[in-house]
Amino acid sequence: MKKALSVALCLAMFCAACSTAWVSALDSILAAAAPALVNILQIVAVANGQPVNGNLAAKINADATAIKTLAADFATVSAGSAPGVCQQLRAAVSAYQADQQLVLDVAQVTDLNTQTKITLLVGLVAGTVNAITAVIPSCQIAAGTGNMIAPPPYSVSTFTAAYNRILLLPTGNSSVDAVTPKLKLRRHSKFVQAVTFGRLQ
Repeated sequence: MKKALSVALCLAMFCAACSTAWVSALDSILAAAAPALVNILQIVAVANGQPVNGNLAAKINADATAIKTLAADFATVSAGSAPGVCQQLRAAVSAYQADQQLVLDVAQVTDLNTQTKITLLVGLVAGTVNAITAVIPSCQIAAGTGNMIAPPPYSVSTFTAAYNRILLLPTGNSSVDAVTPKLKLRRHSKFVQAVTFGRLQ
């Protein structure tokens, strides 16, 4: 009896962990994608000799935070509450997607090489919307009750590597080329970087 009970308990814990694994995946995507968008605003500001668009940067961060919060809520709500939270989550993802278009709209510089870099970076970040929507479970039921989907073919480390490669391409604009190395995305948290003495970035 004790053995059966412990097996059932382990199974329940395993299922609970799986049912919310998508929330961690979504958080990881946003932890790279939102700063990447804000970094593009910084490149535009440097290229144009203007201040960073603080309002848009704040909106990007706020919308990313809203997605994370609503995803965590959706993963734990009852089946009855799930549809309402799901609608809010979808709206938050749409707002984040609109932020990307706003960045592209304001990311206009006269330097052709810098403009090409910006366009490539925005295009790369745009792909994260598909990755985000792919990990969100069906809205027909509460995310914590099952019906999970397979993880999307998306890798945060691959995204980070591609982003940094484009970011560091020289443009010939000394101001832009001086600031871009400081905007590199990190694949690991500051804690991991510290305990590995910077070997893992």
